[in-house]
Amino acid sequence: MNGGEADGARLLSLARREIEEQVLPLLSGDARYSARLVLNALTLAEAELRHDHRAEAETGRRLSELSTFEAKADGSEPQDIERQIQSEIRQGLRDGDAALHEALLAITEGRLKALG
Repeated sequence: MNGGEADGARLLSLARREIEEQVLPLLSGDARYSARLVLNALTLAEAELRHDHRAEAETGRRLSELSTFEAKADGSEPQDIERQIQSEIRQGLRDGDAALHEALLAITEGRLKALG
């Protein structure tokens, strides 16, 4: 990952703080209510971006523990490891791999819990 999600979350945080500290005090009535709605949306979007980054990192960590690819190519990206494992699954090289099954199950359960 190139840090885009983290940068996006940071930008949302800065925008939220700017609206909260500079714009909101100048507003009243319906305009203030609308600004509060925007602040809530920014807060939710920021939290979602931060969570997605953590979920991606956890997926990469779990899959890299199971991959032989990392030993072959130092410094490989998480996407490379994921593609390697996908290829091995398609080729039947991971049939009956209990550790992979457990990791994929844990990744899926984590993602489902995050969705609420």
